[in-house]
Amino acid sequence: MNTSQNSLSEALQGWRVKPPADPGFRQGVWRRIGEKAEPAWPGYIRAHAPSLAAAAFLAAGAAAYTGSVMAHSQVRADREAIVVAYLMDLDPRAQAALKP
Repeated sequence: MNTSQNSLSEALQGWRVKPPADPGFRQGVWRRIGEKAEPAWPGYIRAHAPSLAAAAFLAAGAAAYTGSVMAHSQVRADREAIVVAYLMDLDPRAQAALKP
């Protein structure tokens, strides 16, 4: 049994694989990697399009709501100022009660 292990060991030591060298191997690997790679930002945006669209939609909605609330409060304040100015021009006696 010992002799068969020695002969196997000798056979394995003598066995060598020497494939021919390919000079264009590295260029081929980098070319394939470059074909698969996407540009940084477009690839990121394409990969995260649904979440980015939802964030943009929420931001636009929040901006619209905030603008609407601010516009309504400004309209109310302007309306009150116009009413006070109008009443003061019509009735000088109301000037004392309505002074801003």
